[in-house]
Amino acid sequence: MKLAVNGIPSSAQTAVDLLAAEWDLTVTSTAAVQLTVAQGNDGLRISRAADTGTIQYSSAATLLRGLTEWLAHAQNELHFDYQEKAPAAKLGLFLDQHGAARLNDAALRQLLRRAAMLGYDQMLVATMPGTDYATAEHYAHLLGLQFTVTAWKREDATSPLIGAVVPLYTNRGLAPNQGRLHLTATTPAGDQDMWAAALFSEGAETPAVTLAWGLQMVAEYHYQTVVAPQWVAAQFWLMQHEDADGFLALDQFDNFKRRGKANREGSNPSKILFYMDWLYPRFWHQFGGVDAEKHYRVLADKLASAVTTQQTRPMYTYYHQLALYLSRKAHVLQALTDAYRNDDHDEMTGVISELTVLADQLDELHDAYWQMWRQERTTFGWHTMDSRFGGLKQRLATTIDWLNDWQTGQAAPLVSVPDQPGKLGFATYGEIVAP
Repeated sequence: MKLAVNGIPSSAQTAVDLLAAEWDLTVTSTAAVQLTVAQGNDGLRISRAADTGTIQYSSAATLLRGLTEWLAHAQNELHFDYQEKAPAAKLGLFLDQHGAARLNDAALRQLLRRAAMLGYDQMLVATMPGTDYATAEHYAHLLGLQFTVTAWKREDATSPLIGAVVPLYTNRGLAPNQGRLHLTATTPAGDQDMWAAALFSEGAETPAVTLAWGLQMVAEYHYQTVVAPQWVAAQFWLMQHEDADGFLALDQFDNFKRRGKANREGSNPSKILFYMDWLYPRFWHQFGGVDAEKHYRVLADKLASAVTTQQTRPMYTYYHQLALYLSRKAHVLQALTDAYRNDDHDEMTGVISELTVLADQLDELHDAYWQMWRQERTTFGWHTMDSRFGGLKQRLATTIDWLNDWQTGQAAPLVSVPDQPGKLGFATYGEIVAP
């Protein structure tokens, strides 16, 4: 969009120039639409009346947020006028950058730009001693963000934070716990600083791109007096051009509850099922009360139809394939168990055939994950996932060999699944923080 913008202070001009491409903005004095920005004490107010627009802002952060919102509305509206409150406190992002969680330079700059556009004014990075973030700190300074580096503390990662902390729940499973995030974000912060905390563990298996929804939600609860889920979804589309339905569907990887119910316990059945052994599926009885095959098949269909962007397309490709794999694994795991218990060699022949197909699908899933990892993280840390995928692939091959031997009576008896029922809501894969 071409605009003639007047009133941008020199201290914010560099930030505006850096974000112009994100906004699809061209500033030229000959543009038909005249936009005037001015600093005041009444928070953020944006308005447009045909070819005349105004932004009243209270700080550098609200100026960038105001420009993001104004330009988003102006794409389709000739007239609008609304106001946001003036937060007395700051809005920050706490980012885990230790070990495999470390973002590459391009992804970190992208995250800094995204945070600045949403109205964040500080970022605190927790990393290992000796890591150099001088370049990122300089880039953050250009965007008007306070950038601080602190040493990673395994015992209490968020201990340096002062104020209200909203975890983005990216550190337990293969996907974020969006329902639990919503419950936490609704807690009033009062006059305290508000922090969105992005933690990762277990090899940083939750992609960093999934933070987009959480960043939007925390920002809305910081800048708005009353926030409805529909408002966050609308702002998500306007300010980040992303579809809320697709991001919220990620919650269903670990949430088998009825629609609208959050996974409060933080269970992670997707991770349990993904890593569960074929011959010793010690947690399979925990899935006795749900139809995991159908659940993940329906989820795969949702993700296949999600609205994507250039940034999120690799994420949706990976998660779609993951949902398909989990659905098929649940089906084959049950079939394997039934065939063994019933001594049904005909059914076991079909199981072996399906396991061979799953081996190829596991390779495709690995490749999709690798492409996404390369987009956002450093190569350091990928060795963990290579080892895990490699172990899964080899174990699958060994299982096929063992089942073939069982078919001919050459293998020892398998260990069967416990018969006692479990409770999925409390199935939680142990969390180990990688060094």
